[in-house]
Amino acid sequence: MKDIIISAKRIKTELITLAVCFLIAFAANVGAVIAYKSPAIEILSSLHYVLIATVVLYTFVAVIRVILALAFGWFRNSKK
Repeated sequence: MKDIIISAKRIKTELITLAVCFLIAFAANVGAVIAYKSPAIEILSSLHYVLIATVVLYTFVAVIRVILALAFGWFRNSKK
């Protein structure tokens, strides 16, 4: 069997994407705490919801990236 090698550049790209998804989810949580005038402890106590939102957002972004990669790959191949 062949080994799968993931480049350092790909790992860095995916970690940055995941970090951006976390920051978006965290910012949405902070915005909700401010909008509903909840206690500040809600930011930490609802961190598990933020992590779930991060995974959902990352999955959504990954699906969009796959669709775009397939579409642009299809257009690149059709020009030949």
